[in-house]
Amino acid sequence: MQPESIYQQADRQIWEEELESFVPARIFDAHIHLIDPRHIAKPPSSTSFVARSYAGMDTLKQWASVLYPGREAHFLTLGMPCPGIDVAPHNQWCTEQILQDPQSRLNILVTPSCALEEIRRNASLPGVVGLKPYRLFSVTGDVAQCRIHEFLPHAQLELANELGLWVTLHLSRSDACADEYNLRDLEEFTNRRYPRIRWILAHCARSFTYWPIRQGLARLRDMPNIYYDVSAVTDVRPLITLFSGENPRRIFYGSDGVGATYWPGQYTAFGRAWQAVRTDLLDLKFPHCEGRPILAIYEQLLSMKHAAEIAGWGATEIENVFWHNAAEALGLKPD
Repeated sequence: MQPESIYQQADRQIWEEELESFVPARIFDAHIHLIDPRHIAKPPSSTSFVARSYAGMDTLKQWASVLYPGREAHFLTLGMPCPGIDVAPHNQWCTEQILQDPQSRLNILVTPSCALEEIRRNASLPGVVGLKPYRLFSVTGDVAQCRIHEFLPHAQLELANELGLWVTLHLSRSDACADEYNLRDLEEFTNRRYPRIRWILAHCARSFTYWPIRQGLARLRDMPNIYYDVSAVTDVRPLITLFSGENPRRIFYGSDGVGATYWPGQYTAFGRAWQAVRTDLLDLKFPHCEGRPILAIYEQLLSMKHAAEIAGWGATEIENVFWHNAAEALGLKPD
C-alpha cells in the first residue's frame, strides 16, 4: 500500500485542524510490523491483505512522513504473525531491516516450534530486544481461548527471563485482560516465575471496548514489568480508563501499521464486541455531512487526544507516551 494512494483530503484536514497540535515532535511507534510476502509458504494473490501489507523499513519511514509530517519517527518493529509464514527467513530479513535505523528496535517472531538456540542467537543481534509470539500458533489449535504458555511455551519464557527480553503480547481468550487465567498467569510470571521479562500488552491489553480494561486494570497496575501499547484502539473509552487509572510512564504509543490501521475506518465497539469496519469496503452514504471517513490510525489519535484531555494530561505526559516512555525503556540514544 502506497501512502499517496490512500491518504485523502479528509485525513489532511483532521491532521491540520486536530492532530498537528497534539502529536509531539518525536514519535516512537512501539507496535508496527515488518512483512515480506515472499516469506509466506503459499504465495498470496496480488490483492490479498498480506500482499498489500508489504512493509520494509523504508515503507515504515515513508508512511511516517505522510502520517506525521515534520516529525521524527522510530519504531519497535515486530515480526508478522500470519498463517504459513516461514519464521527463520522472515526473522533474518527483519534483523537486516532493523539495521537501517539505529534508533529503532525489533521483537523477533517466535512460535512454539522455534528452537531455543535460534532464539538466543537472534536475540543477540543488533537492535533485537524481544519476542513477538501470537495466539495463531497455539499448540492447542485453539487460537481464541488459548493461554499464554500455549503459544509462548515455558522453555521460551525461561530463556526470555534469562536474557531480560521484552515480549509484545496480544492476549487471547474472550475476556482478554479481564480473563482470570490471563490475570493469574501474568501475576505468576511477573511477580515470581519470570521477573526479568518486560511485557508490552498490545492494544490496551486487548481492550478494543470499554469492558476488559475496566475489569482488569486494578490487578494489572500492581504487577511489575507491565507496559501497554495503544495500537489500533479507536474507541475512546478504554483509553480514558487506561490514561486515568494507570501510571502514564507505562503506556507506549503504537499504530499496528501498516495493514491494521492504515485504511479508512475504525475498530468499532458494539457493546462488549468489536469489529474492524473498513469504510472503503462498504457502500456508505453521507447525505447529512461534508466530512468523509479518515484513516483508522487518525481515529486512534483523535481518541488518544480526547482521552488525554479527560485524564487531565499535560504536555509532559503526552510527550512521554509518544517518545520518552519507550525511548528510555528500550535504551535509545539519550537526548
